Order: sequence, then C-alpha cells, then structure tokens
Amino acid sequence: MVCFILKLKKLTFDLTDPYLLFVFMLASHFFISLLATLVLIKSLCPIAVKIGLTDHPCHRKQHKVPTPLIGGLAIYLGIGVTLLLSEVHFPNQMAYLIASALLVGVGLVDDYKGLGVKIRIVAQIVAALIMTEMADIKIVSLGNLLFTGDIALGSLATPFTIFAVVGGINAFNMIDGLDGLAGTLALVSMAALALVSWFAQDMLLLDFCIIVMAAIMAFLAFNLRVMGRTSAGVFLGDTGSTLLGFTVCWLAIGASQSESPLLAPVTVLWIIAIPLFDSVCIMIRRLGRRRSPFQPDREHLHHIMSLTGYSVNEVVAHLVSYGLVMAIIGIVADLFFNIPNGMILLFFLVLFISHYWGMDHAWIFLKIRRYLLTRRQNPKQIVSRRAWQRRVNSNAVVDIEQRSMDRRQIIKGRRFVPTELQLDKFYRCEEDMDNPAYRKKLKNKIKVFWFNFYVDRKS
Repeated sequence: MVCFILKLKKLTFDLTDPYLLFVFMLASHFFISLLATLVLIKSLCPIAVKIGLTDHPCHRKQHKVPTPLIGGLAIYLGIGVTLLLSEVHFPNQMAYLIASALLVGVGLVDDYKGLGVKIRIVAQIVAALIMTEMADIKIVSLGNLLFTGDIALGSLATPFTIFAVVGGINAFNMIDGLDGLAGTLALVSMAALALVSWFAQDMLLLDFCIIVMAAIMAFLAFNLRVMGRTSAGVFLGDTGSTLLGFTVCWLAIGASQSESPLLAPVTVLWIIAIPLFDSVCIMIRRLGRRRSPFQPDREHLHHIMSLTGYSVNEVVAHLVSYGLVMAIIGIVADLFFNIPNGMILLFFLVLFISHYWGMDHAWIFLKIRRYLLTRRQNPKQIVSRRAWQRRVNSNAVVDIEQRSMDRRQIIKGRRFVPTELQLDKFYRCEEDMDNPAYRKKLKNKIKVFWFNFYVDRKS
C-alpha cells in the first residue's frame, strides 16, 4: 500500500496537454449540467404542485397521485445554464435555443391547460422551419439507397426535413408511456451520437451530447423506479418529450448532412429505431381502424409488454437494450463494415415488417407468455391458488346475495303505507274528480294518478 501511494505521488499531469484539457472541459460541462438540472428539478417541483402543473391519474395511467410535469423544463434550463456558463459556442446555438424555447413554451401550456393537436403540430413545424432556414440544417441527400448514386432532394429538402422532424418529435412523444422509458431511449440515442462524434473527432458535437446526456441523467434520477421508489417523482410531460425528440433530430440530421458527414442518413433510423417502430406501427393501426393517429390508447409496445407480465423496470430494461443493440448494429454496419446504404435500409425494413406483424398478432405472444409463466410455477402453488380463487369466488357470491337481501329489506322497510286519514282524503279527491261540477286541478289529478298506481301495484 505504501509503495502504491509513493507511485501516485510521483505522477505528474501536463496541464498544457490539449487532450487532457478537453477531458477536463467535458467533465466540467457534464457536472455543471447534471447539478444544474438536479437543483432545478428540486426547485420547480413545489411550484408545479402549488400552481397545478401536474399529471393527474386516470384510467390510462398507472400513477396514483398527481405528479409534477417539470422534467422537460428542467432539462431545457439545465442545458441553457451550462451553455451560458461555458466558454464554448456551438454552431447555430442561438437558433437551437429559440426553437427549443418555442417547443417548451407550447408544451408547458399543453401540460397545464391542454392544447389541440393542430396547435402542437404548428409549433413543431415552426421549430423545424427555424432549424432549416435559420440554422440551415436540412436533409439534402438520402444516400445511395437504390444503388444508383446519392438521392438528392433538391427543392424538396425543406418540406422533407420538416416532415422528418415532426415525425421524430412525435415518435418520442408517443413512446413516453412508462416511467423512465422516453428518457432512457433518448439517452441511448444521444450516447450513439456521442460515440459517432468521438470516432469522427468532432469535439463540439461530443461536448453538446455530453451536456444533454447529463441533463437527461439528472431527470432520470427522479423518473426511474429505483432506490425503493414505486412510481416516478417527476414526469417529462409533452414539454420534455418534444424537446428530447427535437434535440435528437437536430443533432442526427446535422451529423448526417454536413459537408463531411459523420454517418449515413439511413443510420439515423437505427439510432431512433424503437420510438420510430412504435409510432409508425400505432399510427398505421389507428388509421386502419378509421381513428385519429394522435388519439391516445394503450396499444403501444410497452403497454403490450406490461400485459404479458413484465414489470415497469423490466419493460424499460428490455426496450432500452433493444434500442442500444439497434443503434450499435447501425453504427457498426455503416462506419466499420461499410455496408451499402441500400442493404442497411432493406434490413431495417425487414425488422420493421416483423415488428408490425408481431404487434398485429400480439395476442399470440400474450398467450405464450402467460402459459410459460404458469408452467414455471410449482404445481402445489397452482392448486393452492385455484382453491383460493374458488374460495374467494364463493365468498363473493355469498356477499352479493347477502347485500341484495339486505337491500330488499331496506326497500321493504321504506315502502309507503298510507294511513286511514290519507286514504279518506284520496278517495274524497277521486270522488270530486268524478263530479263534473268540480274544478279539476292538475295537482289533484297527479295525486289520484299516483295513488291508483300504488294501489294497483299492491294488489
């Protein structure tokens, strides 16, 4: 031990080394973003509860108490504080902050009061226009998808980019259905982009990815079901899901459409594969049933996996693992094996069709999963469980019969029994009604009608 300490004392660091300085800069930006987002979440939670910026429980949701919807706002402010304190200025930094502020503002109003789909789509289109026109980040080429050379979009670059950005934003918005799911999938996409930027030695993109990843990690510390927590303490809301989707689209499109692209455009599909698979499949199924593609339901991939018996953490772990594997396959196939873009796209479409078929026949997997869970149990446990169910059902039948009998007795006790004076009054009123000289009153007619109705029921 003494020898190890003496060796550590002899170590010297060359603070003039550019690589070492860059590592220190990355570490400082990471911790600034992490701590800023943590402090902002702790500060904004009481305010959100006080003003009612919370997500209330309903039949489509699993949480039992109102939960603050300030995760997206805290992530945006944490990124902004880090960019403000850092001396590094990223390309198109102001355009990104303006477009993100628009999405965050509209998302906050939507989380607080609720907005229509059209208003949110318009805000997303405006943010995409800021990205294409102000920052000049567009999808100008799709790569060599048809083995005939690069497919240039030309004048269709702007509308195609807007369509892609709006689709990516809503893909992350729709996948936000379980605690920690949207945040961890966005973290996987950002980690994949950080890995690509590190391979390409694009230090500015790597630094920005690290800042966003730190903010997402701070949010996940309150959103994941860890450390004995049974439900999330903070939600992203539409504010956070749209912000994360827009950030991933901004960085991915910028990395694939620069003068020296870091990755092929088709590789972006692999980086956001799980949100893209889920959103496209659910929209096709809703349109096939003649419903709005933005109408909420519980038919997403994570909902179906929950029905098969997986817990929330197990569903998140499986989907994040699948997303990580898909991102690694896309990056390795593009950067290391130089597989043609057309082959990469073809393999992606095969996986998508398989996913769509599986979602369309999810009931088969539900039955198989439940059968396997039943087979794993001890036969004695199955017998005892069935006996307990029969006992519970028989007790329930007895309770229902007892309650119905008590109810009949209560109704019988409340039955109206007229006195002799009331009977004489009713009969006198009926005789008066038969007399033509008597002025017929509506009130007396009603009394006689209900009295005769009651006498008929008694007889």
